[in-house]
Amino acid sequence: MLLCLCTFILWAGVTTQESPLDSAQTCSTQVSIQGGTMLLSDGYRQGSILTYSCPDGSYPYPARSRMCQADGNWSPMRSPSGRLVTQASCRDMRCPPQQTFENGFYGPRLSAHRVGSVLNFECFDGYQLHGSAQRHCLPNGRWNGTSPVCDDGAGHCRSLPTPPGALSSGGRNRLGDRISFQCMKGLDLVGSSQHVCTPEGEWSGAETSCRAPYSYDRAEDVGAEFGASLTNVLSVVSSGTDHVPAQSLGRRLILSQGSFLHVYLLADASHSVTKENFEIFKNSLEIIIDRIASFEVPVRFAVFSYASQPKKIVDTFDDIAEDPDLVIEKMKDKMKYEDHGNATGTNIQQALMAVYRMMISHRASNDKGWDQTRHAIILLTDGKSNMGGSPRNATLRIEDLLNVAANRKDYLDIYVFGVGNLDVDWDGMNEVASKKAGEKHVFKMKDSMELKKAFEDVLDPRDLKDLCGMANNSASASWDQQQPWHIMLQHTTQGEPSCRGVLISKTWVLTAAHCFSKFNDTLSWRVILADKTAYKTGLPIKRRIDHGLYNVRAKVAQGIEEFYDYDVSLLELDVPMQVAQKLRPICLPCTTGANKALKKPETATCKDHELDLLSFEKVPAQFVSLDNERMNVLIKTKKSRPKCISAAVQHKLYSKVANISEVVTDRFLCSGGDGNGVVEDAVCKGESGGSLFVERRARYFQVGVISWGTFDPCEKKGKSMETGHRIREAPKRGQKPRDFYISLFQVQDWLRHHLAGSLRFIPLQ
Repeated sequence: MLLCLCTFILWAGVTTQESPLDSAQTCSTQVSIQGGTMLLSDGYRQGSILTYSCPDGSYPYPARSRMCQADGNWSPMRSPSGRLVTQASCRDMRCPPQQTFENGFYGPRLSAHRVGSVLNFECFDGYQLHGSAQRHCLPNGRWNGTSPVCDDGAGHCRSLPTPPGALSSGGRNRLGDRISFQCMKGLDLVGSSQHVCTPEGEWSGAETSCRAPYSYDRAEDVGAEFGASLTNVLSVVSSGTDHVPAQSLGRRLILSQGSFLHVYLLADASHSVTKENFEIFKNSLEIIIDRIASFEVPVRFAVFSYASQPKKIVDTFDDIAEDPDLVIEKMKDKMKYEDHGNATGTNIQQALMAVYRMMISHRASNDKGWDQTRHAIILLTDGKSNMGGSPRNATLRIEDLLNVAANRKDYLDIYVFGVGNLDVDWDGMNEVASKKAGEKHVFKMKDSMELKKAFEDVLDPRDLKDLCGMANNSASASWDQQQPWHIMLQHTTQGEPSCRGVLISKTWVLTAAHCFSKFNDTLSWRVILADKTAYKTGLPIKRRIDHGLYNVRAKVAQGIEEFYDYDVSLLELDVPMQVAQKLRPICLPCTTGANKALKKPETATCKDHELDLLSFEKVPAQFVSLDNERMNVLIKTKKSRPKCISAAVQHKLYSKVANISEVVTDRFLCSGGDGNGVVEDAVCKGESGGSLFVERRARYFQVGVISWGTFDPCEKKGKSMETGHRIREAPKRGQKPRDFYISLFQVQDWLRHHLAGSLRFIPLQ
């Protein structure tokens, strides 16, 4: 069995609420901060944590937090030189100066730069600039862009840039040359202090930066940088990629059948974190678990909380370790801030040793597959480790246990997150975190809410070309990032799109056949994408394939004026789509892509997919509205289906039909509320052809195509003055709206016949 070890460490800051003064106060009330605000976790009582906050572009000096001690005094504040400071104040952020810039010139040359300052770089003749020619000092005390360097292309490796605040020494850029960096006084080095020019023409080690104690990472940067590294850990190269050159695979893991990745999650529960922030930590870990579980890599999770001593919540050896839902459920039930009692120090050494002992135990029970297991650790904390010794001692033991030699570095990733405290030890975090070329493993966040926001944006699938049904569901994501498979159909004579559809591969769109009843000339239709900057006029359709058995007039002789059985159509695009952040196929059931997303064995069948996706009596599902919002319905199956389809007689076309199954055949899925208090959304005219989809562990699977319904909630076409969205009418009393969708499980022969060249299908049974 192949396993992966991943460790994550989080450091959290303090956000507390001020309590009113009372007779129990023990510390002075004269602790305000000039230019900022303060919050108290428990008034002025013993043990209360005071937290200072400053406006954007400034930071609390000389400390962000203080504790009311047993002797009735607040913990002292000292300057970096050790001088006692009695009054806290908000100081302006500064970005570190550029110390050197070889083979070019830059300016302005200052000892420090205020927020908003600009640095410009230019190379001498004969040298090419790589990196940012202009950099801006941001409110978080960091420069935007990337460190620039002037290179003449003559070296074995490209010239290595010197980051702001650093001086370099050593060789040039020949094979085997070593370059070392040292940060100026008052700054901490993050990344690798030394780099070697390797035979591959790349510099070893993680990118170097010099960080001030008050600087921090923005949520959007963490989401991108952490996500990029973690994506390398989670992206699986399938068994069919043996022909791909190794260098093109980068650091993607090649996992064999039955192999696992082990992910260890550690959350700081020390006293300074506070219960409120600990809960945010837990929620952040839940987000990460969901994100990781959405990938096709088989994963086992381990979860710890820690203060002076660690507490194990989930072991990788537990039966539930492979089930993210059960792991999260146990976290909610068993992971409590109060469990650490009065043992409230920060002992990262012991937390990592608990991971080490778990690894030893697992290796003993799985000796044959242990050498192929991959591991990742994520650690969250709010400050420096103040007891237990250097955490590096534990990481060295872990590296030795896993035999992390030069050719096995990808078997272990350790990520460290420090949150919201000037006491967060950049040097200590950097010592623990992994150092891999082109990746970042150590971060510092302004506060715990920023950490949560960053985790919501982690693992954006923009760079994953081969994974279907992935979306960005973070609060900051746009609607087209949340459903990147959704498209619109518009005839050239119409002012706006009249139907919807869904991207199911790079070259095919699935929609409803009845969309073309009014305008049957396929060449006059366009596929409209959300990202209009790439295809402003829409995409032409190469050909259209309606289902051969679709015939809206098929039962006129039986008194059924319109009949929508087999109401599906395939549209082949003139130009294959490039998968991107806002454009990605949904997972089509019964394909190999969907099978991997569902984490089914290779022997799984189409029937297995149907049982998985439509197994409940009432299946929660969604479709996308005219206003590009997700709408919620319940698909009625099994015993609930007959009652659902019987209400189709509410449509005036079918009010006199004696046997409703003549209209609603077995190929239809049905949804609609029964007035029992469960609210369901109804489909509007114009939403036809769109996808009815279900979610499984943050992956999305289309189960039906929107065909027709008995009630149009958008008939009046009114819009809200506040949101600008259409006002969807509620049904009248006694009315029970019903919507019907062609089940993709019931048109498999047709899909397989026409899509065999674009998608790989699994056996039907």
